[in-house]
Amino acid sequence: MSTYNTSAISDKIEKCIRRHNKVLVFGVGGNAANAIHFAAELQGKYEKFETPLACIDLCSNPSIITAITNDFGWDQCFKRQIAALAVPGDIVIALSISTKGQYLVNAIKEALGCACEVVLVCGRYTKVGGLTDSLNNFTLLELDSLDTPKVQEIQLGLIHQICGEVKGRF
Repeated sequence: MSTYNTSAISDKIEKCIRRHNKVLVFGVGGNAANAIHFAAELQGKYEKFETPLACIDLCSNPSIITAITNDFGWDQCFKRQIAALAVPGDIVIALSISTKGQYLVNAIKEALGCACEVVLVCGRYTKVGGLTDSLNNFTLLELDSLDTPKVQEIQLGLIHQICGEVKGRF
């Protein structure tokens, strides 16, 4: 695995949790599995019985996901959950391969509109789908691949690295 500097993200998460805010994390497909894993590591036991930290994945409730996608469409799935759950000072972490999905653009715009910090962890960053210079108000961790399995494997390693850094501070 390539080396990525995760300290800025870990610092943001620590500050968020210390001000009694929370982390919201999402992705689709394998990225959803990684998002669920991320929340489990922060809430649960990472390496030892550390303090549980406030992190909610937006991927694991099929009733919410299917209701929103049925009533409003897939591109609203995470946007609506963020609108319902986010408060100023929360961090929204988006895990993605590319930046092509309108669901991703909508969710990031909503998070920024809710005064949340946004972290995007994605494969080689391409400014498509609406993530333009006017929307570059987020922290980007760009991975050096667009190969889906490779990006998801890198993400998992980064999740463990970030969770270890963050949970080691509590």
